[in-house]
Amino acid sequence: MASNFVMDIVTPEKSVLTNEEVYVVVIPAGTGYLSAMTGHIPLLTILKPGIVEFLGKKRSSHFFVSGGFVEVLPEKVTVIAEKVETIEEMDVEKVKSLKKDVEEKLKSASSSDKDVFIEYEEATSKLYLLEKHHLVL
Repeated sequence: MASNFVMDIVTPEKSVLTNEEVYVVVIPAGTGYLSAMTGHIPLLTILKPGIVEFLGKKRSSHFFVSGGFVEVLPEKVTVIAEKVETIEEMDVEKVKSLKKDVEEKLKSASSSDKDVFIEYEEATSKLYLLEKHHLVL
């Protein structure tokens, strides 16, 4: 069995997860998803919009994060996110509508319209998370 390490998820407004014992965490880092386990080399990187997943001693869970930073140490991972949403906090119809609206914006977007691409990434990540949990058909 893999050994545990500790994970925290915080936002400017609140602490979402504190001292959660986990075996592995998957994080949407700046250049793609990365996974961390006990003994990982120290790393500080940006957090892009996406899904943070972890397999823990007591539970496993998924969160949507809208961006921020992540610090990975050999015995601890700290996610400092601008915003965190749980599956329960997401409105399926709102997410579908957001994705549809952003797809329309993409039709006329240029490569300099970075906000539209970020919005699209957020909408697709949220929809994926909801689909994964069978809340969207």
